[in-house]
Amino acid sequence: MSQHSSHIILRGHKHRYLDTGGSKPTMLLLHGISCSLDFFEQATPFLSRSFRVLALDLLGFGESDKPKLAPYSLEFYAVLIKEFMEKTHNKHSKEFFAVGHSMGGKYLLATELLYPGSFNKLVLSNTDGFIDVPGWIRGISLPGVKQVLKGIFTSEKVASKAFKTAFHFPERVDRASYEKNLLISRNKESMETVMTLNRNFRRLDLSRTGLRKQLHRLNMPVLILWGDHDQYISPGIAPVVQKEIRDSELYIFKNCGHAPMLEYPELFSRIVTRFFLNNPSTRVLNNT
Repeated sequence: MSQHSSHIILRGHKHRYLDTGGSKPTMLLLHGISCSLDFFEQATPFLSRSFRVLALDLLGFGESDKPKLAPYSLEFYAVLIKEFMEKTHNKHSKEFFAVGHSMGGKYLLATELLYPGSFNKLVLSNTDGFIDVPGWIRGISLPGVKQVLKGIFTSEKVASKAFKTAFHFPERVDRASYEKNLLISRNKESMETVMTLNRNFRRLDLSRTGLRKQLHRLNMPVLILWGDHDQYISPGIAPVVQKEIRDSELYIFKNCGHAPMLEYPELFSRIVTRFFLNNPSTRVLNNT
């Protein structure tokens, strides 16, 4: 499958997105922080066999606009996601599924809570939103400090080391995809967005915005995925997420880090597909 991206305007900002087309059930893919839709590129060919796949570069990342003064918040990202869904809606598809990785998982939860009924099912992979964000995170993103840190974090040495820790077995990842996504993670403009998100952390936090207390309102099946060697967000958080989301099940990837869609793209896609299409339970699958 050839993966060609297009652009769309959401709230006045240009966004890059991928649409594999067709009349199959629609699946939206949302990436994590300092990433882009390319993070799913190894899994997309497998997923597109059963779904019309939509993948979006979130505002501030990838090839989407990176406005410094945008009102970054959970509500704002939910508005952008909802507008994207409405503008790309396929009238032949009655179901809308979504997969969110890390930060993207948090934004999907916010979208469903603020716009109930947006999705039929959700998959949250190594999701953000369930750890306590310390107040000092804002301090490291203030002028002066942020310029120094931005240079450090986007340097080849530091960025390469940080990116490598996203995987338990980096050598499992397709080399071209690994290098492409590493380069994306080093983008200085995207790092500026990260710093802006840090300064706005209170408006981007599930707990501080009160949305975490509303998780009991979720009214659809949710699959939680995690790597057992995730060094970014501890797999110990996974049972917490499962407990707070009532109609959820949990699958743990063995010998996997923060990015199962890159370390185990075929298995990742098979588990997601089975869950969305009501095939045999994901619990019987494992990658040992």
